[in-house]
Amino acid sequence: NRSCMTYLARRSFAKVFDRTPEDMDMHLVYDVCHNIAKVERHEVDGVIKTLLVHRKGSTRAFPPHHPMIPVDYQFTGQPVLIGGTMGTCSYVLAGTDK
Repeated sequence: NRSCMTYLARRSFAKVFDRTPEDMDMHLVYDVCHNIAKVERHEVDGVIKTLLVHRKGSTRAFPPHHPMIPVDYQFTGQPVLIGGTMGTCSYVLAGTDK
């Protein structure tokens, strides 16, 4: 669905402004699904455990220079998306060492 919505939004802008999405610099910045569940290792009560972590509409926050983030984000940290609701704000942040 996200791909279809992106395509249709870009096509609509192109039609209204009579320019290509590329001419308007409409590049996809970040794509993440709404429901994320991943197997991760975390310390719980002093013991490292393998857990299935579910982040409803949010993303993991790796700090700058973490080996698991792409090169594009190595100096800034991983983009962190915290989704809001109809009545609350959403936030775009970056992972830190803290």
